[in-house]
Amino acid sequence: MTDYSGLRSLVTLMERFEPNMEQVTLTIMTADDRDEIVNLLLAGLREVNPNMQIKMENSTGEYASHVAQLVVGANKYVFSKDYRETYISEINVYACRITADTHGILVYHHDYPGVIHDVSRILAQHEINISKLNVSREQKGKLALLVSLTDEEIPVKANEQIETLPNVTKAISLP
Repeated sequence: MTDYSGLRSLVTLMERFEPNMEQVTLTIMTADDRDEIVNLLLAGLREVNPNMQIKMENSTGEYASHVAQLVVGANKYVFSKDYRETYISEINVYACRITADTHGILVYHHDYPGVIHDVSRILAQHEINISKLNVSREQKGKLALLVSLTDEEIPVKANEQIETLPNVTKAISLP
């Protein structure tokens, strides 16, 4: 049975990705446990900004693992589930798996040889162990997203070093 409690934490994590969340569109994509899912997502959104304008929509289709989609401005985040937990499965066009209360870093970059090596090197210099690494891209040579989940928190200095790398456009640490 899926534990949906992580949805609230995942939504509050969105504040790191979207610091000015004032208006969002929340689409519920499943009929299973709908009330619990809606309550957890709304509670998380209200925690981020009690005055947030939330437009609620329901999906007409039934998705096997997708639970909800949150649109903030031009950015889309998909929340999914498996047999044990919920997670962010997509950020815009990029596939990922970010669970609640995980440590790590999201690195938006141009798809270019050496970026993964450079990010990994900086994490190693700070004695940060990578537990999972995922890279997703629009297409070869275009924009990409590296999601590096770690055993430890990412220090501010490591985040700053990663952001200064050539071809990196933005780095966001996960708590």
